[in-house]
Amino acid sequence: MRDDYEQFKAHGAEILAISAEPAARSDGYLRSHPLPFPTLIDEDHQVFDAYDAASRLMSLGQRPALFVIDAAGVVRFGDVGAQQWNIPSNEAVLSVLDAL
Repeated sequence: MRDDYEQFKAHGAEILAISAEPAARSDGYLRSHPLPFPTLIDEDHQVFDAYDAASRLMSLGQRPALFVIDAAGVVRFGDVGAQQWNIPSNEAVLSVLDAL
């Protein structure tokens, strides 16, 4: 999403990353891998739990999740992967935005 951020913005979308790691660990990662969009810290896993994206025994860590939420707060698209590499392509997400 970092590489196609301008395309997302052109669709009127804003990207928010959410990290379930402690702030110090997230900050260290973001210094090494800066993102052009905000990253929110969810150390208590409130957001992850609300969207059922919490890690599971067989997920080898935090499961990746991606949601498109419209301006009214309605989830228009949701995908929670089983493993870190199970994420929708940017093209798939941009097509969801095209349909809104």
